[in-house]
Amino acid sequence: MTGVRDAAWTLRRLDPSQDPGDALARGIPARVPGTVSGALRDALGEDRVATVLATDGPDTVWEYRTRVTTAGGRHRFMSTGVATVAQLLVADRVVHESHSAFAPWDVIVELPSGSCEIALRVLPLASVSVPRKPRARWLSPLVSDRSLRWRRTPLIGSIDWPGALPVLGPWGGLRAVPLPSSADDDTPHPSLGLVPRAVRTRVGEDGSGVVTVELGPTTGTTPDLYADTAGSADTAAELADVGCSADPDVPVARGAAVEHARETVHITVEPPYEVDAQPVTAERVVTASDATSRETFTVDVTVPGPALWWPHGMGEQPLYRVRVRTGQGECTYAVGFRSVCAEPRDRDHRGLALRINDVPVFARGAVWAGADPFEVAADPQRTRDVLERLHAGGSTMIRVPGTACYETEDFHRACDELGLMVWQDVALGPQDPPDDPEWRAGLRHEVRYLASRLASHPSTVVISGGTEVIQAPVLAGRPAEQWRTDVVLRDVPRAVGEADADVVVVPSSPCSDADLDAAQHAYETGEASGERASSSVPIVAPTDAADGVSHYFGVGAYGRPLEDAVTRGVRFAAEALAFAVPPEPAAVREQFGTDGPLDDGDSADAWRAGVAHDPGAEWTFEDTTAIYVHRLFLDRDSDPDAGLATPGQSASDGAGTGHVERLEYERAALAHVFQRTFAQWRSEESPCRGALVLSALSMAAGPGWGVLDASGRPTAAWYGMRRACAPVAVSFLPAGGDGLPVHVWNDGPTPLTATLRLTVATVHGGCQQPLDIPVTVPARGETVIRADVADGTFRDLDHAYGFGEREYDAVSAQLVNPSGRVLARDVHLTGGPRRNDAPDPGLDAHWVRTEQGEWSVAVTAFGLARFVALDLPRGAVAEDGYVHVLPGETVHVPVSGALTDEGRAAARVRALSVPSVPVGAESE
Repeated sequence: MTGVRDAAWTLRRLDPSQDPGDALARGIPARVPGTVSGALRDALGEDRVATVLATDGPDTVWEYRTRVTTAGGRHRFMSTGVATVAQLLVADRVVHESHSAFAPWDVIVELPSGSCEIALRVLPLASVSVPRKPRARWLSPLVSDRSLRWRRTPLIGSIDWPGALPVLGPWGGLRAVPLPSSADDDTPHPSLGLVPRAVRTRVGEDGSGVVTVELGPTTGTTPDLYADTAGSADTAAELADVGCSADPDVPVARGAAVEHARETVHITVEPPYEVDAQPVTAERVVTASDATSRETFTVDVTVPGPALWWPHGMGEQPLYRVRVRTGQGECTYAVGFRSVCAEPRDRDHRGLALRINDVPVFARGAVWAGADPFEVAADPQRTRDVLERLHAGGSTMIRVPGTACYETEDFHRACDELGLMVWQDVALGPQDPPDDPEWRAGLRHEVRYLASRLASHPSTVVISGGTEVIQAPVLAGRPAEQWRTDVVLRDVPRAVGEADADVVVVPSSPCSDADLDAAQHAYETGEASGERASSSVPIVAPTDAADGVSHYFGVGAYGRPLEDAVTRGVRFAAEALAFAVPPEPAAVREQFGTDGPLDDGDSADAWRAGVAHDPGAEWTFEDTTAIYVHRLFLDRDSDPDAGLATPGQSASDGAGTGHVERLEYERAALAHVFQRTFAQWRSEESPCRGALVLSALSMAAGPGWGVLDASGRPTAAWYGMRRACAPVAVSFLPAGGDGLPVHVWNDGPTPLTATLRLTVATVHGGCQQPLDIPVTVPARGETVIRADVADGTFRDLDHAYGFGEREYDAVSAQLVNPSGRVLARDVHLTGGPRRNDAPDPGLDAHWVRTEQGEWSVAVTAFGLARFVALDLPRGAVAEDGYVHVLPGETVHVPVSGALTDEGRAAARVRALSVPSVPVGAESE
């Protein structure tokens, strides 16, 4: 017997204008869950996807088709979502139709016994008309199609960003679960036919954990589509919903038989193996009289003293297994226990600040662009690999933006396990949401389902009403009374509150404190706060960096000096540090066939196509990166961080004219900018409590926004971010005339006792005797040491006063544990990273293998080597890069991934402004 779970799907393009002999007319293999772009990539190659999709006409239909064999009978078809105008056909009969990519499907279909064809048809968006009036109060330069404000479809494919593709098809999968027949029920009372709808957890004031299981009748509910399900029949095929599902807000009429129906619910909560505790079990008989107004039933189970889930670096991530058994079968869930809240705000404490388990957190991470540029429903291992790479870079939070599609269960499970907090935007972008009752009711239903689906995931800590919904009218110059809309200030928070999800609600990103307060009020009470912007001059704007939630691009797109990240008082930047980030040299060679694509006519256009940019802008983010190259390496007066007491060089003399050399300077600049900015934000002296870079992954080959390139490999930005964001980290933050502080961070739950080893390199090419300073860094805290006075005297280590010739070239700080292992390391280049006519440092390197079989490269230099990085073949990844090596010092750079003899022989080490050298063989 074959079911949908294991079915082989075929994707065809149905278009009256295409050649019947075309490969797409005949069909190509496809995956479910999956999308059209993913199937095209797998069958035809990456280069043809955009071309094929561009030829879609107004009548083009994409059809997924498969054949299953079942015993027949009632089957429950379910899906998290299909994009966007879609039909489900069973035996060539339309049994369900949906006009939303985000509305869950849940339908009961009677299948014939034996073989049966199942089809999913994706119709053109324009096949469903939308109202033309009322017109939008403002327009977004990002989205040219005005009708999209009405359509519940991912915006990502409609914005002119590099690599952006439309989302078409069953991204949310398709399940078909056989249901028991009423003849199988031999109990004296009729069954309610309950299935789990959602599972959520909370931590009580007494420290106990509570698991709440919400159940609903089989027909007319929106269940948890991702629980591991064991049905009563031997077929557990997987699919989606069909047209007879009811709105959960509409009570279902009950007949006399239903009034006497009941259901026995068995729940078991099993602790993880590392927790010394016994399973907790509960059995409850629920009757029709226990139903809520939405025809749901809830059962609570108390777990005494559960082990708490913590973000990455702050503690462990214990996950409990919850088993729920009813007459319809058994479902299992993985849940965690944690509390989350926003700190109180007042005149002296503005903006969003999160507390997990009543402990303040500094959230850092990235805006999620997906794990696969071609496939929303990415391969689970690829999703995990990308998240693990962000985790290794010190990230503690991932934001899924409103311009994207919702993510799969594989994504959320991985975030639970890795301790990556999730900020989930509702799929709303910078457009005027329609003030239409039917549209708003559909959105509330969508958000309730989304919040219910994510409620079992301890990683989900924030749900926001979308991306730039409030900011868009501000920047469009609309009056203040149009800045706020009930859709995000009331509808979204209310729907999240009705789902009883334990999260912090944000109306939209960015927003003001007043907006945060209004959303919290709606979340708690279901009512609007009654406050509205008046016609008077506003006190603050939703775009202010120190208020509410910001999108901070002062450092980045707006070209401000690095100190602006502090002087602006950034509190929580849900987007930040937007640059065009070039991939590493090996990735550039692989993607473009040359080290300098702009020096090669054949590759220059391909490189420019991948440059990060915003629609309508006359500049690109490659221009932004060039600003900081100039400031850090060429122009003394433009940035205090580059302030050596020697004249700056002109652009023509500094960073070279060839593309290869320019890319090396861009990588060095970005490593410096990302480390310094995050270190400034992480400091306890900073008001900042969160910053997320734009973005996690570039969506096209070339210099995109991602700290990871399009294939998921680290970039220079990732290396800089990692040094400042690791759970245990060390970073210099020069304070000008107030010296050279070293900040030591410890996110762990216990104090850290270690030695801070300071080494000073002089301009004469040698190093002074290291100075060891015992330090104890408090749990989840910070310690600051003044390097310039650490030996009991004052040394102008940063040449801040500029009197006479510079004496020092660099200062290194190593945090060493009692066993001698280096926990963290940083080097500050005296006066900034620029060096005029720097001598060749005499790089040397060789492979080293540990007793555990792990590889690293030992790098040494006779002189100061700046921005040292490895050039490795595909499959191998350096775990550190763009480090500075002091004269006579040996630095070990760990290497992970697939590493062959040929790969080790091809590896090279490079430093800024000097030729690369090969990495020598392992010493005997």
